[in-house]
Amino acid sequence: MRHSNLRDAAVATLLTILGTAACSVASPIFKQAPVIEANPNPRVPLAALLRFAADRPVTTRIEVSDGDRSWTVRHDAAADPSQGLALLGFRPGRAHEVFITVTDGKGASATYPQRLTFRPAPLPSDRFERPPFKVTIAKSNECEPGVTLMTVRRTGRDATKYTLLLGMDPAGRVVWTYRSPDRISDVEPLRNGNILYMTTDFRVIEIDMLGNVVQAWYPARRPQGPAEGIAVDALAFHHEIDELPSGNLLALSASKRRIDNYYTSERDPNAPRKTQDVMGDEIVEFQRDGKVVWRWNAFDHLDPFRIGYETFTQYWPRRGFPETRDWTHGNGLYYNARDDSILVSLRFQEAIVKIDRATGEIKWILGEPSGWRDDLKAKLLEPRGNWRWFYHQHTPSLIGDDMLLLFDNGNYGARPFEPPLPREKIYSRAVIYQLNETERTVRQTWCSDTAGEDAVQTFAMGEAISLPQTGNVLVTYGLSSLPGTSRRGTRTRQYTRTTPPRVVWEVVISDESGQPPTWMTYGVKHLPCLYGTASYQENHANPSERKER
Repeated sequence: MRHSNLRDAAVATLLTILGTAACSVASPIFKQAPVIEANPNPRVPLAALLRFAADRPVTTRIEVSDGDRSWTVRHDAAADPSQGLALLGFRPGRAHEVFITVTDGKGASATYPQRLTFRPAPLPSDRFERPPFKVTIAKSNECEPGVTLMTVRRTGRDATKYTLLLGMDPAGRVVWTYRSPDRISDVEPLRNGNILYMTTDFRVIEIDMLGNVVQAWYPARRPQGPAEGIAVDALAFHHEIDELPSGNLLALSASKRRIDNYYTSERDPNAPRKTQDVMGDEIVEFQRDGKVVWRWNAFDHLDPFRIGYETFTQYWPRRGFPETRDWTHGNGLYYNARDDSILVSLRFQEAIVKIDRATGEIKWILGEPSGWRDDLKAKLLEPRGNWRWFYHQHTPSLIGDDMLLLFDNGNYGARPFEPPLPREKIYSRAVIYQLNETERTVRQTWCSDTAGEDAVQTFAMGEAISLPQTGNVLVTYGLSSLPGTSRRGTRTRQYTRTTPPRVVWEVVISDESGQPPTWMTYGVKHLPCLYGTASYQENHANPSERKER
């Protein structure tokens, strides 16, 4: 009993000492009062910088409210507030209240006694600058949390100098935009929280979420000549750029070959032939210093005489390669770390090709079965069950190990020299296939669209991605004919992966007046949040209801 009493007394004494020491720890001091500045980079107007100085290193907790929603961001002590802490997610033209709390390494904290306010500018009024978007469905409780990022392009005035990356939340609210001076194709969110994008003049640019250029690359042999950034031994960059687990970048490139006795028509197999320059796809992997460490060239593995509809269009001539034919027209890549393989979508081959990265060997081909060379016929996967071939497809990706998701444009519904299907029988869709690589078979298990009044035909572009938390499928329809109207435009949808699927989110971009410009989305991505390295959470309680301290 005596030992127990002594132990209890010692514990009580120790707690008293610790409590006295904790009370004596001074709270951090704001040496310079916090201020909020509009983002110095006008390309991202819905962002700001929070600046202040403390008397010691601190973590910073920032609560933001716009009256309807609130969120909290935490920057760790490595982020220097005197250099500016990024604030993202503001709504255009709306007043926001900001509360700041700092905590030092010993747990002592201080809250700035006044609330700060920030009101970003509204969206532009110029109809060539502001896409005429309309949120038609937003069942936010069924949507994937985070931000839907659409790559919006247009025709008309300075079209090659315009792209808007448009970020919207599950309620259909605009929370981030980036106004690019270039026409953008692919966009890739990076693990470091930045964004990588590719331009139609073959450059690759990394920006942070404030719109500042971090790094850039360009193909050393591009027809436009040198550009800002790091030169890479390649002829072009087009359609797709991905970040590999190693940190290297994987891009679609191209090569040109002169081929004798080449077709001159995709409609008439008996048209006179002639020697022509033909563009085929090359895939390049390069390090961030620009060194190419891996290549794969379609000319070395596939048959250049298996042409497709649109082989004789002006895609490559418009980009600096006059009098060239477009043989494969790659438009999508997907790297599978499980078996170190790459999927490539070859639009004019109507095919997805799986490549063994170690050997360069084609493991299988999924695509319309006509016209393949004998050695390639053995690579074809055989369809099972209820089946509809995809045509002019985009963006292959895997869900798990054995489900292939892609966007099926459906264009033509045939390949040379069969006649195209009538327009009324063509529609676009996202589709999922179950792969059996052992038996070399494939079965369709889900699709977003079927023929009917709601179906659209997407002439160009388009993307489908699987969302990790809900399992929903996010689909954008590129440049389309919208249902029930003669207008062209685009829509982006989030579908449940049920049968039949349900639309839980939809944004339509089209000018109802029918006047130019025509709007389109090149692709769509999903961001779990706008803050890549800082911690972030949506709040249930609204901090604007708190009293000022």
